[in-house]
Amino acid sequence: MNKLSFLILAVAVAVSATVSAQTRQERLTKHVYYFAADSLNGRAAGSEDAAKAARYIVNEYESMGLKPLFDDWYMPFTKNGKDYKNVVAVIEGNDPDLKNQYIVVGAHYDHLGIKNGNVYNGADDNASGSASVIEIARALRSAGNSLKRSVVIAAFDAEELGLFGSSALAAKMIDEEGMDVRLMMSVDMVGWYKASNSLTLMGVATIKDGRKILQSEKINLKLKNFEWSPVTATDTEGFAKRHVPTLAVSTGLKSPYHKPEDDADLIDYEGLDKVTDYLTNLTLDVAQDANFASSGKIARKHSGVRPAFEAGVYAGLGSSWLEFPNAAFNGKSGISYGGGLSTQLNFGQSRRFGIKAEAMFTRESLYFPDESNLYESSLKYKGNRLTIPVELVYQGGGSNAAYFGVGGFYSRRFKPTLATDQTVMPEDFGLAYEFGLKIGGFGMSWIFTDSLMPFFSENEKGAPYARQGTYMFRLQKWF
Repeated sequence: MNKLSFLILAVAVAVSATVSAQTRQERLTKHVYYFAADSLNGRAAGSEDAAKAARYIVNEYESMGLKPLFDDWYMPFTKNGKDYKNVVAVIEGNDPDLKNQYIVVGAHYDHLGIKNGNVYNGADDNASGSASVIEIARALRSAGNSLKRSVVIAAFDAEELGLFGSSALAAKMIDEEGMDVRLMMSVDMVGWYKASNSLTLMGVATIKDGRKILQSEKINLKLKNFEWSPVTATDTEGFAKRHVPTLAVSTGLKSPYHKPEDDADLIDYEGLDKVTDYLTNLTLDVAQDANFASSGKIARKHSGVRPAFEAGVYAGLGSSWLEFPNAAFNGKSGISYGGGLSTQLNFGQSRRFGIKAEAMFTRESLYFPDESNLYESSLKYKGNRLTIPVELVYQGGGSNAAYFGVGGFYSRRFKPTLATDQTVMPEDFGLAYEFGLKIGGFGMSWIFTDSLMPFFSENEKGAPYARQGTYMFRLQKWF
């Protein structure tokens, strides 16, 4: 061996010994400080700084002896005319029947870049997840022949722009390559375990016996059946919409995410190590469990089709008024408020049509002219009202959709207070119209009811014919 060869070998051995001597927590710290350094300028998607982060990930994978899933380490994709790239590795399973089934463990490495002169380093979001996935890959590679299923290790670009990287990988693996993906885990913002005192896993109900499989005595867990928030999305979405069981993994929103203060020195590295250990063991278990299976359930926000039956609750605020069609005067509106229950039966192949029935309890008030001085003074009515509207509904597809409903209602009034010797009809019926928007498990709507019955009993004492109208804006929660 010549001197140069000996020198190269000595350096390689020294580097290998140094890496081996480092603890996982020390390696996690090193990764986060690299990704969240000011020198990477916030890793804006598709930028040269993001490319540096991607090269760092490739170097780590190559040092472990991993190989790319496709022909190259980089999986390029284009969105809105701009170029981005994922880094995708694979650790092949060894079971002849299960090695063509895949578990995807992924984290996005991009962040927000520089805004208004401030560097958004994104230590928790998502240097923490990227670091964790690197160390999960290292442990799985060391596990060697114990893996039955294959594990794909993915680093996503352009998550911050709209989950573009994970959606591109889901499309390539499932739609183009026809690969059998059995589970996808998105590791996103896992650096604040101590502050949160828990690791949250959303999507438990997409896995058969999910709660039993995911439980651990070594870490505090919050297990949530589904992802539900209408205003957040994770890299699970592209896979979940293709009916793959998914887990969105996070320590929550305690960190100053999407703020310039999200820096590496605030990360809980002991907690990050604990999270990484749990996720490593979970991935190993799933990769070895021949009986692991989908539950067949999917979050409403991912389903693309509304359920056959929905139920919900709501609260609302609006106004009521009287109309005098045959008179030269009108009443004044008053405040109405209340809440109630909604049920809806959806039908048709795309479930765009539905029949909606509600029980709506309201406290209402309104003003009407004083007979003794029609144009200058008003009398007040207050009362409680139970209304049952039934509507035929047309709605857009998916969990986020606008809808329109039309139908009729029946109502009954209770305990009216009327500043006159006239009386109010106890029962009422008429037409109902509703416009609304459903976003995930939440909604908002505007409902109008127009009475077809006279408001005053038998038009007594010569009172002019009047009928009641109502309007209410409502906030809803669907289950």
